[in-house]
Amino acid sequence: MSEWLFTSDLHGSGELYEQVVSLAASHKPAAVLLGGDLAPHATGAAGVDRQRVFLEGFLVEFARRLREAVPDVELLLLMGNDDWAANHDVLERHDGELWRSMHARVATVHGVPVAGLSWVPITPFAIKDWERWEDGADEAPARLHGWLSGREGVREFRFEPERRSPTIAEALGHLAGLSSPADTVYLLHSPPRDTSCDVIATRQHVGSRAIRAFVEAEQPRLVLSGHIHESPRVSGEWRDRLGGTPVVNPGQFGSPRLSGVWFDPKRPDETLRHTVLG
Repeated sequence: MSEWLFTSDLHGSGELYEQVVSLAASHKPAAVLLGGDLAPHATGAAGVDRQRVFLEGFLVEFARRLREAVPDVELLLLMGNDDWAANHDVLERHDGELWRSMHARVATVHGVPVAGLSWVPITPFAIKDWERWEDGADEAPARLHGWLSGREGVREFRFEPERRSPTIAEALGHLAGLSSPADTVYLLHSPPRDTSCDVIATRQHVGSRAIRAFVEAEQPRLVLSGHIHESPRVSGEWRDRLGGTPVVNPGQFGSPRLSGVWFDPKRPDETLRHTVLG
């Protein structure tokens, strides 16, 4: 089986997307996986429109060029917390044609189930489209107020601590019913809590405790995550383990070089390697 390439948090960078195409052309991966935060950062109603132009134009052309470079490649992708959900219909429109839209779904790629989830714990940021309570238990997020997007535009929103649902734990439970977790590669925007993959500049761990509990209980084949760009630089590690499960966050370091990982999905432990860090 050919290797797969995973990266995340490209945030609309043409230079980084170009490197994905270049790496794919030279290494011929069987699959390319993008773990969220696809579009440029953009706020407010104008930001929704700006991201839609990017997705309908640049991202579609990127997918076509990737297919030209590697005709049989499978492109799997999902949104992250910095992508306005009002534009998710663009991903859905081309699902099955240019790519596989993976949020809350399982797709089988060359015999390997891949499960996707965009949800992250509640962040200090303004866009709240892809945020959720963790598991129904007590938590004290830094920012409850922000903005949601939809067909009606952008509207103010506030998470209510008196009603801690729906949850990330519930979404993971749904995914677990779609494939055997032990056989499945999980494509998640958020890393699990208290690992080398979820450390911010202040050395706090900000990953998802619901994801950690799920991984500890279900022991998936592999967890691919992003979201915390600086984590490998701060923690000194781009991979970790929870029981027998390898957990990965390649980061994006703000440098011109693409941070991603190569791996054989049948043998992730022995084959994981970083595009920058080795």
